[in-house]
Amino acid sequence: MTHFDADAMHRLAKLALDAGEVTTPDAALALFLQYRLRIHLGVGWANTLAGQACVVTAVSTASRALLGGVEVTGDLTPVMQVPLFAGQRAADVVAALGGAVTAAPTPRLPSLMIGDGPPPEGVALTLRPSWDGWCAQIAPADSADHLTVGDDNPLAGVCAGALAVSEVFSHVRGDSPEAGYRRIGLSLWNPLAIEDWHAPENRGPALAYLPTDLWLIGLGHLGQAYAWGLAMLPYPAQRRPRLVLQDVDRVTESNLSTCLLVGADDVTARKTRVMARRLEAIGFDIDLVDRRFGAQHRLQPGEPTVALFGVDNVAARRDLDTAAFALVVEAGLGSGYRDFRNLRLHTLPGPRPATELWPAQAASQPSTALNTAYQQLAQDSGDLCGVTMLASKAVATPFVGAFAAGLVLAELVRPLHGGGVHASLDCALRSLTHRLGEPTPANARCAFIALP
Repeated sequence: MTHFDADAMHRLAKLALDAGEVTTPDAALALFLQYRLRIHLGVGWANTLAGQACVVTAVSTASRALLGGVEVTGDLTPVMQVPLFAGQRAADVVAALGGAVTAAPTPRLPSLMIGDGPPPEGVALTLRPSWDGWCAQIAPADSADHLTVGDDNPLAGVCAGALAVSEVFSHVRGDSPEAGYRRIGLSLWNPLAIEDWHAPENRGPALAYLPTDLWLIGLGHLGQAYAWGLAMLPYPAQRRPRLVLQDVDRVTESNLSTCLLVGADDVTARKTRVMARRLEAIGFDIDLVDRRFGAQHRLQPGEPTVALFGVDNVAARRDLDTAAFALVVEAGLGSGYRDFRNLRLHTLPGPRPATELWPAQAASQPSTALNTAYQQLAQDSGDLCGVTMLASKAVATPFVGAFAAGLVLAELVRPLHGGGVHASLDCALRSLTHRLGEPTPANARCAFIALP
């Protein structure tokens, strides 16, 4: 009998099993080992924090999604300034994030061109991410429609990097004929702007205030993406945020394919401890809560009253009504092979309480149906239980989480600059122009610091 460990399967490669393209986990991994990317760093990519955030987000998410490898060429001499990697050489950071620095890249790879200069030669397709203020976009590198940096906002860089990797993934998978040949983008200042998202009024103001004193509930795919985004923002070295990190889980092998702040050496360690170590090393003030979030959660005096919620659990979401937070921003991601690039964001309190947004009956878990590939796998292995557990796991990838984190953090930062918030916001990376949302008057604001 072959026993399947559902917590060891690569969570994006799993989509090939779910879609019936392959019949074994090994075949799914072999398929994803064919997907590769080149990232070329041009002139001036490191001149802004947004540019640096774009590069590290692209390298980290691509290396976890495109298993054939991420080759990095170009200017790797700058010293990083984004807080998470401040003081480190770009070449060292790229290598630590899974990129392969090379002077002899493989021909005909799809590529990203980040920074100025001509696109690299000998590539199959080249996309250029760009950013300006609160706006992020990707477009073919030979297009004239690129954003020129006015104001520096790292959240736009995070979104641009994540969106670029998503587009390359669609291209290599062949699931969208337009992927790689279109201009797409959005404004974090006004995410519901569709045709005019790049208009001057949607590029937003310069960053002057940043949130502090936050509670991060759930430290998996989304929770680590939230922390990743926070660690890109230009907090003064001596005034980094206070964060309460809450989770009960330990790092599993499958987390390596979805979570941005864990590595192979962290497997079996508590997620709270791993993240605390990374964030305290760069000056964040960290408190830990090693218990599940639920109906008994009550804030104590002096604790942060603003929460970023990243728990994929309906029952836990329903308990947000009684937790007494002044403000919660939460996101939910699609989990199937068709919808894993979809996301929905809520800001609470809003027009409807959590118990109405997530009715009790939604918490019931339907039985997992096995497609033909999983049925054959169960028959061949004799491990129906293990195969069923594997089939029930979500398809997930960090480029979706990173993009969602940019939108979630914008809901905190935008009101500090006089902008509005959204009771809900829906979008899909595969078809970004289809965005829906429900603006709502700004309610509770989070504690903040003013930038010098």
